[in-house]
Amino acid sequence: MKPAKNKHPNHFFDYISLIIRQFRLYYKSWPLFKESLVYPLQAIYFPFLSKHKWVDIRFKSGRSLSINAAHWKLLPSACRLDNIGVKFKFQKNAKVTDVDGLKIFSPLWARDEAFYFKEVFLDDVYGVKKRNLKKSVVVDIGAYVGDSSLAFARQGAMVHAIEPSEVFCKFIRRNFEENGYSNHLILHKVGLASATERILLGNDSLNLVEGINYALKKLPRNIDLLKMDCEGSEYYLLADLRFLKHLQPKEIQMEFHNGARLILKYLKQQGYRAFASSMSKKLGIIKAYRIHNLS
Repeated sequence: MKPAKNKHPNHFFDYISLIIRQFRLYYKSWPLFKESLVYPLQAIYFPFLSKHKWVDIRFKSGRSLSINAAHWKLLPSACRLDNIGVKFKFQKNAKVTDVDGLKIFSPLWARDEAFYFKEVFLDDVYGVKKRNLKKSVVVDIGAYVGDSSLAFARQGAMVHAIEPSEVFCKFIRRNFEENGYSNHLILHKVGLASATERILLGNDSLNLVEGINYALKKLPRNIDLLKMDCEGSEYYLLADLRFLKHLQPKEIQMEFHNGARLILKYLKQQGYRAFASSMSKKLGIIKAYRIHNLS
């Protein structure tokens, strides 16, 4: 295996770019503030208040939250979480969300947990709530903070959770421990990609490995369910016949990020009946079921 490459940011320009991006993303949320807040004008001056000041935020849902002005960047996330109707709070180093009977921790800087929590728990996009998965083995590629992995584990499955983010891996472990499912987790602290690489980010790092060889050496055979949400790597993995031939999943639940045509072609060639539903021209969900064994 080739040695891992490191991508180091230029710290000064990276910091300036981060600040600009934070303000841009924050004020881009103005329609969200108007939709969610009783007093949306609070959001305009919130970033410029003294970091020692606490601000009472009132949502149109009737809920309220006190946020320290130093955490102004969390307001869009708070609005999104309130919009899906879950209880949440901000701790010193984490958000804590009560959703569907589980307590899930996520990084303060994470922005998309409301979307994922709604998708996995409230909309049950993977269709697991009424299923008995005892004695089942699930491989979850792109586990985020463990939300989908927990959904499978709660139904009895043993879950191989695969996640490249070092920070998210800590939260996966924490979420399984907090909810009493530690014995249902095998954590792989890598992302399955086309090459081995280590990417250093401002507050995180991603550990990527060449996915085919890793799967052949580290992942179980003859699994019950394969879940994939791996930001485009699905095309590389499924194009190689060895990947599915090794895992032999009875069922596949996955998201695609650059159109469904190639994925559907790969799955059909490898003995699966697949169905796609699109959220946009490039994004959507595929569910596939094995109709004959791969040889």
